Amino acid sequence: MPASKLYAFDTADWDYEYSSMVRGEQPGETYASPCPCYLVDHPEGTVLVDTGVDPAMVADPEHYGNYGAPQAADHTADIETNAGRRASALLTDVGYSPEDVDVVVLTHLHLDHAGDVKSFADAEIVVQQAELEYAWWPADPFQRDLYLEGDFGVLRSPEFDVTPVEGRYDVFGDGAIECVPTPGHTAGHQSVKVDLENEGTVVLGGDVAFLETAYEADRQPSFAWDTETAIATARRLRNDAQRWDADVYLAHDRDHLDALPEPPAHLD
Repeated sequence: MPASKLYAFDTADWDYEYSSMVRGEQPGETYASPCPCYLVDHPEGTVLVDTGVDPAMVADPEHYGNYGAPQAADHTADIETNAGRRASALLTDVGYSPEDVDVVVLTHLHLDHAGDVKSFADAEIVVQQAELEYAWWPADPFQRDLYLEGDFGVLRSPEFDVTPVEGRYDVFGDGAIECVPTPGHTAGHQSVKVDLENEGTVVLGGDVAFLETAYEADRQPSFAWDTETAIATARRLRNDAQRWDADVYLAHDRDHLDALPEPPAHLD
């Protein structure tokens, strides 16, 4: 049974170095990247894909979480957000509350995707096992800056219902919302395939690539967990999307975010 609605929200704007998003292109220029999350309304439940940036981390990284996150301070100066853009707050704009969310699917656990997961203790949290394992002790120094205990540390708490998955995962068992492993950007990155009642099939690609240009031309960022795997993954997803007759929407491509359904246009 297809999902009935898809809402897209922008939790923050992050000025990235363009050449780090599309490897080797436009050095010295910046790109105002969105940091979205998505709400999918399905007859069996409500699914939130990613939780964006936590404004509290941006405001005071030194005291964020149980141990602070000073390693994130170099990034926060380039991130613009506020309390009203927290994922849990944005849901209220379209008539939902955090308690209405039944499932949270995390594409991965970087600070711009898992920031507000702590607001969804009533939901089942779906994340790849490989991502859970790598997030606690990433070997790459740059990756280490992007994984914050203040974001995902709560997943160790018995108050949170965490479903660690390995491989493809059908959220409601009907094929309408399916997690698809797309490793490379991180060890356990996953994308989300969604069948929509009116719009057909879309793939919320997360960070399988940063921009359309990078996705089509295999220009993966230098800080990817594994660049060769990321390139192979993007190629496989392009083939799968063609087979599914699906459009792929990348999280940090502003044109992709603008092309997704706007929340006010889907209010009843």
